[in-house]
Amino acid sequence: MKISYNWLKEYVDFSMTAEELGEALTLVGFEVEDVVRKGLDLPGVVVGKVLSKAKHPDADKLSLCTVTVGGERELPIVCGAPNVAEGQLVPVATVGAELPGGFKIRKAKIRGEVSEGMICSEAELGISEEADGIWILPEGTPLGKPLAQALGYETDYMLDISITPNRPDALSHIGIAREVAAITGNPLKLPDVAFPEGSEKTAEAVAVEIDCPAGCPRYAARLVRNIKLGPSPDWMARRLETVGMRPINNIVDITNYVMLETGQPLHAFDAERIAKHKIVVRESKPGETFTTLDEKTHELPAGTVLICDGEKPVALGGIMGGLNSEVGEETRHILLESAYFAPSSIRKSLRHLKIPSEASQRFERGVDPNGAVFAQSRAVALMIELAGGEASAGVVDNYPVEIQPKAIQLDAERINRLLGTKLSAKEMSALLTRIGLQVDGERVLAPTFRPDLLDTADIAEEVGRLYGYDNIPETKVSLLPYVNPANEFDDFMDRLRDILTGIGLQEIVTNSMIHSATWEKLSGERVYPILNPISSDMDGMRNNLTLSTLGVVRWNYNRQQKHLALFEINRVYHHPGDLNHLPREEMRLSIALTGVRESELWYSAKAPCDFYDIKGMVDYLGTKISLDKIQFIPYDNFAVESQALRVVADGKELGFLGKIRPSLLKHYDIDSPVYAAELDVSLLYELARREKRFQEIPRYPWVERDLAVMVDRGVAAEALVKAIRSAGGRYLKEVFIFDIYSGKQVDARQKSVAFRLRFQSLEKTLVEQEVNQATDNILKTLHQKFAAQLRT
Repeated sequence: MKISYNWLKEYVDFSMTAEELGEALTLVGFEVEDVVRKGLDLPGVVVGKVLSKAKHPDADKLSLCTVTVGGERELPIVCGAPNVAEGQLVPVATVGAELPGGFKIRKAKIRGEVSEGMICSEAELGISEEADGIWILPEGTPLGKPLAQALGYETDYMLDISITPNRPDALSHIGIAREVAAITGNPLKLPDVAFPEGSEKTAEAVAVEIDCPAGCPRYAARLVRNIKLGPSPDWMARRLETVGMRPINNIVDITNYVMLETGQPLHAFDAERIAKHKIVVRESKPGETFTTLDEKTHELPAGTVLICDGEKPVALGGIMGGLNSEVGEETRHILLESAYFAPSSIRKSLRHLKIPSEASQRFERGVDPNGAVFAQSRAVALMIELAGGEASAGVVDNYPVEIQPKAIQLDAERINRLLGTKLSAKEMSALLTRIGLQVDGERVLAPTFRPDLLDTADIAEEVGRLYGYDNIPETKVSLLPYVNPANEFDDFMDRLRDILTGIGLQEIVTNSMIHSATWEKLSGERVYPILNPISSDMDGMRNNLTLSTLGVVRWNYNRQQKHLALFEINRVYHHPGDLNHLPREEMRLSIALTGVRESELWYSAKAPCDFYDIKGMVDYLGTKISLDKIQFIPYDNFAVESQALRVVADGKELGFLGKIRPSLLKHYDIDSPVYAAELDVSLLYELARREKRFQEIPRYPWVERDLAVMVDRGVAAEALVKAIRSAGGRYLKEVFIFDIYSGKQVDARQKSVAFRLRFQSLEKTLVEQEVNQATDNILKTLHQKFAAQLRT
């Protein structure tokens, strides 16, 4: 939530600087992530006038402008904005000026043309997050004066506050002001919402029906006649710009302003486009569609709250208005909506529609159901003041079952036990009343703008943060020594991390929450949904680690880090097929390699990673944890193909390894090969040999034999090794593949596989006859099973 420092001062008196205020708010539970200065008092930025504009001779999108900033000298400036024109008054950053972000203006040549300054947009001056072109100043702005002085701009500060999902009341300036009032002890001052009413009665001019009270418990409507649509006054535009919202026109800006002020979203309809002067709130029907303000047509899930007039839907309740009732240049009469929509209904609709908005962000967390008419009245008062409107008398407020404050026991003894304090009930009451809670004896009435307060533990949290966590003394709560019992599985994972970092891999940690539609498309496996996602891009639980790792590879690629060796040990969640059951969790290990094998040093080979690197790492890992009978079997799945293997040990599938599919690399915008592996950590733990047996190094020498055989190209080397081990006899200790060749000297349908066999006895020195006999038996077996021929 972006909060204006100056705007806050309208609701509570305080003398803290913006930085001090940020620190104070952080200490009571509102983490202030940034404090950004917003002002125009930038040395060297003055008001200028465009005297002439011509096309740049060497660039289609650039213009050559002659600009005066007062006096006789005229500045040549190259400008790329499409809206620059002769005669405009504009902000000009002269040579030597420094703009927000540290950008310093220098005399330069742009495509061969001299430029002695810069014509600025609002975004470049730091008062807006985006702009379509240069800022065109009002007629009469004093030429040559410093910009801030010429426009009467007051320096402001934007506080970027991280609001937790359980505090919807803090998504407003009044909500934060309430916290500042509690910190300072000064009273909260609410804006005046009084305004004159006309003779027309709202109840006679418009009717409101609610057909789905579960999704919309309250809906209030009011008419404002004869408004004059136009730009907002400077003070309102500046406040909206300070918190990152772009001014549009006085009516839309008022609804946005009041939402940011009170936390209550409002919607203004063109009253003349509301058929039969009637509002009907109902649920959507299966297959129903609706076109929103952004000109996109959406197919609605059944149960979506729709705001309709007497003939048609005109808005998605709590999410976005419709194109067929928007306020436009011809609008003269406004029907102003202020409603309360059930958070669960909004969340359900957003999961399907995926069109988040400032309004839906507040409704899905829970706005104050009893603040709807106050916010509406505030907006009407502003429309009368700033748009010359005339309000109808009274309000049509359909509120069938009023939502009441929740009563919670003020159990001082339990609260002190939870916090480790010794506060009296009276002291607790004094703290709680500072944030708008009413205390009646041993009961706390939690106002409806605080839906997060449900029981005594929540009240204890409020007492603790207002009292100050740094004021709570350290307390020994147990006389027993705390012992952390060893967890063998956790120790095993630490061992895996040691092995993997020891061979040069870097550990990463990624988020388990993912975008379900994308992952289902890429993995071909259902994703377990999150019922209350924190955003539409994080609405499911991941079903594999490989895609998460590829996301990290892409992030690094975009920052020119293209030589990566990564691993992650984390959980994945498999859909059980029935949402009545929780997902099946697995602990998985993911490895990814891309780029060169070694660091780019003068003595390195600079050879790229390949399939044998990833296979070697998995093989090495199996050796280090004493994994018996590990096998690699040809395989492909959603992630790997071509050079791909299934990893099996003791008849159980551990996972896979191989070269990532080109289609996946294309999706992640990775233009180099990536080799990956994903293994089941629980199975590795289960199959790893924990008891190690050591034996004396044999005193008798080994004997080596090298042999190369010709086999069909489709025969797997793993199958040959398995056959050799079976036929080699008791003296065969090790088998190495040291060469695989296919080329000019061999038949195109065959390949040559060369093995090094190591024979050794623990009791004696082997004689040549014994080794020859074992070798002959191996050759015979290979011929019988694979039609292998000894290569000569």
